Amino acid sequence: MKSWWTVARITLKEGFRDKVYLSFLFFAVVLLFLSIFLGMLVVGDPAKVIADFGMAIISLFSLLMVIFVGGGSLMKEIQKKTALVVLSKPITRGEFILGKIVGIWMEAVLNVFAMSLLLFLLVASRGSIMWGIFVQAGLLSLEMGVLSSICILFYTFPTYFLSMLFTLSFYIVGHLAPTIEKASRTIETAWLRDLTRWVSYLIPNLEYFNLKNQVIYGLHVPASFYLKSFLYFFLLFFIFTSLAIFSFRKREV
Repeated sequence: MKSWWTVARITLKEGFRDKVYLSFLFFAVVLLFLSIFLGMLVVGDPAKVIADFGMAIISLFSLLMVIFVGGGSLMKEIQKKTALVVLSKPITRGEFILGKIVGIWMEAVLNVFAMSLLLFLLVASRGSIMWGIFVQAGLLSLEMGVLSSICILFYTFPTYFLSMLFTLSFYIVGHLAPTIEKASRTIETAWLRDLTRWVSYLIPNLEYFNLKNQVIYGLHVPASFYLKSFLYFFLLFFIFTSLAIFSFRKREV
């Protein structure tokens, strides 16, 4: 346990020092403050506009951080052969990959809640208190855990560009899973309708971690939804972390 936790802490520290991360953070904070002016220009409740735009920015920034900063750190260690130095110590490949995933995830969680706090204060400055922003931050943190494991899985492949593209595509398709399932009901051909529906079931549904609209409009969310989200997170995290460990064990470093 100590070995993977050490890798996680080092990954976290290196991520915060990464120039790419600092650039993303700067532009994300700037965009959050710009949401105030967007709220003034758009017709409607300024607080809701700020919250909607702000949560989208937090989600996008977190995704980019996981892909470029987190996943990129593994690729750099492999290319520079520093991974060989680490693996020469009393640590297994599985512990190394688990540490990488957890380190990236911790960085994402810290950023999600820090930026959510900033968004909460910006929304409060417009006269609206939205505690649901922190609820969405918690669910987004679970999503980043899943994406961290998926990202590391793809970054165990040799091609940097394809690994980045696959992770981004996975994020997009994962949020479209419910839409694909609904679209399958309109297909007239029976076999194609069934095939599309089963494909939508096989795609990890990342909408289990999205309550943005419910937060903005103050809609009630049953407690069972949160339980399903937690269980779904543990299932996906276990599957993709296991696949990442298996893939890295088969790869020459």
